[in-house]
Amino acid sequence: MKYIIYESGEVMEEKERIYIVLKLIEAGVPLEKEALELGEEDFNERMEEIFDDRLVENIIFTRSGNRLLGVNTQGVRLTRRGKDFIFLKEAGRM
Repeated sequence: MKYIIYESGEVMEEKERIYIVLKLIEAGVPLEKEALELGEEDFNERMEEIFDDRLVENIIFTRSGNRLLGVNTQGVRLTRRGKDFIFLKEAGRM
């Protein structure tokens, strides 16, 4: 089981962290690194992970070479896979 340690020292299971981000997107809440208690680099990496896992769509990444400089999450939407992730989490199947 993989855990994430936030800058505030809070420990959270990775699936729970993903679930929270997906629920915020579902509710239409703007994604901000401060609200998620993440630094700039961690926020960018987390958004890239959920995008690469095809849980969301319509995220724009700004890069310089291999380095990820920024993320634009305006207009981000859940994919069918993201909606299924929420359903399975709420049903207690994960």
